[in-house]
Amino acid sequence: MLRILLLMTVLLLPAKSFSAEGVKLRHAASIYTDAIGGIIRQPEGVACSDKSLFIIADTGNGRLLRYGFQGGTVKPGTEIKVPELSYPARVTMNSKGDIFVLDGKKRRILRLSPEGVFKGYLDPPDLPSVAMVPKSFTIDHDDNIYVLDVFSERVLILDPRGKYQKQVAFPKEYGFMSDIAVDRKGTIYLIDSVQAAVAVAAKGSPGFTPLTKSLREFMDFPAGITLDSRGTILITDRNGGGIVVLGQDGAFHGRQLRRGRTEGLVNYPSQLCINDKGEIFIADSGNNRVQIFTTSP
Repeated sequence: MLRILLLMTVLLLPAKSFSAEGVKLRHAASIYTDAIGGIIRQPEGVACSDKSLFIIADTGNGRLLRYGFQGGTVKPGTEIKVPELSYPARVTMNSKGDIFVLDGKKRRILRLSPEGVFKGYLDPPDLPSVAMVPKSFTIDHDDNIYVLDVFSERVLILDPRGKYQKQVAFPKEYGFMSDIAVDRKGTIYLIDSVQAAVAVAAKGSPGFTPLTKSLREFMDFPAGITLDSRGTILITDRNGGGIVVLGQDGAFHGRQLRRGRTEGLVNYPSQLCINDKGEIFIADSGNNRVQIFTTSP
């Protein structure tokens, strides 16, 4: 009943997008197929690098797809399919090009070489207390790994080799933490899908504190969070269909895009990433595609 009421609230919001301070998205390209015309199905994840490379988690087909994007042109690359991966849900690359992907069914994080060769699972042997159950993860600019462990209500911080370093406890009161981001200072951000709020933990902090109050009036069920080079926070509103933009202090700066099936609209968006050029890649799951947007003032 609560979910029905929340969805009704979203449907009552104006159909047009709010203007977003400092961020305006312009559609550049959409990707529906692989290099040989195979259809992408329900992609939940997308990762982009600073070398014009991006990787799609083609969730419905149990594989990863590698592409290039340069000068406004998409260049299809290779398929990455390994027997250890059945349901790719989140994907990220480190500075060396290694690919990390979360299997959403097995709840395990795999590590692949830049060429897509399986290198093992991310299973730190020295974790305190119980084993981890990851919902999401991210990697910082020093290649440290941050795992959103929903079972033990914590964020695990691992070094680039996957060795345990420390843990940060979830806030005392929360709904459901669904995604994680980290900035260049080591500040960790969590998105709470149920409360439609963001929690934050500065580097070295033992726990999280609220960055925002509930933003339910602006988004229904946020699912993905990332930051641009200026510290602007971008959040995918999965059920509401759109991108919510927040300032570094958590202030609402606007809303971009809206729900739909035509180019430039989104339907159940999931993970998003931003490359060094400010180009934004969105896993548009409900539309069976990944969309690329450029930004302009």
